Amino acid sequence: MRSKAELLEEVNRDLPDLDWKKGAEDYLQGFFERHTRQQITEFVFAKPLGLVTPEDPEGSLMETFYYLTNFANAIQLLKLKRGQRVLDVACGGGWFAHWLRKLGYDARGMDISQDFIALARERLLADPPMQALPYDVNEVYTVHDFEADRLPEALRGTFDAIVLESCLHHFYDPVAAMTHIVEGLAPGGVVLILEGENRKGAIREEYMQVMVDTATLERPYPRPVLQEILAHAGLSEVEFLGACPGYFTQSEYLAGHFTDYLRDSTEGSNVCVAARAPEAIARVVPNRNTREEAPPPPPPPEPAPAGRPSLLRRIARRLLR
Repeated sequence: MRSKAELLEEVNRDLPDLDWKKGAEDYLQGFFERHTRQQITEFVFAKPLGLVTPEDPEGSLMETFYYLTNFANAIQLLKLKRGQRVLDVACGGGWFAHWLRKLGYDARGMDISQDFIALARERLLADPPMQALPYDVNEVYTVHDFEADRLPEALRGTFDAIVLESCLHHFYDPVAAMTHIVEGLAPGGVVLILEGENRKGAIREEYMQVMVDTATLERPYPRPVLQEILAHAGLSEVEFLGACPGYFTQSEYLAGHFTDYLRDSTEGSNVCVAARAPEAIARVVPNRNTREEAPPPPPPPEPAPAGRPSLLRRIARRLLR
């Protein structure tokens, strides 16, 4: 394995010469200059949902679909018990941790941007169901520079899961950031990394332009580089994952080619779960490194007896008691 200096030289090769830390800290300021605070607040509070825009209806709908499926796949994969602790790294406006808390998890969010953390706190306080629960919003969302600082001592070794949702590529020194992040793992804890592209060649021109315009890092990692970053941080066990979201008819071409689709999905992205020990990975990926024959599908459910209220009606009755 290469030294950290050699690895970082490759990671940051060809980047524009900009102040990346200041860009991350001041990321929202550019939006505040172009939009009102109310507009920005409404946008952040609505995420992961977003309006389907007339200019790009398909693109805006797919962006929402991407966020929602990431979240649904994450909670299905991690299978956490109520009350377990989760860290949302570089949480931005805080939606991921917010939704985890709505499910009953002790989720915390950290970000380098004071503006984002302020909005994340406002978002949580504005949610009526969350107002009745005991928590300190200033502890739920905190400002933290993962590259420069270790986690507070009280948080080290306490998180059952740590999630990096589309953020690892924003770090100029991902080795330092991941080393500090991994200190937060409890024994048996796992890190879930959601990175959208397994880069095969040079950084794409559109990413270069975004970096110049926003002073924010947008450079996906080649998979071997990502694996080295994780190894330097002590995450020796890594399993890459793919997804097949959506509804399909049996007559569609994809229905007979899910194996190929899943392979392409896994190879095309850098979505993975990582841990210090294989036992931790095995908890969330029990069939790891096996190719067992798939079990037969379960029998279809029996029809509900006549007159039995629907699930929605039963829930409504409970809520209205």
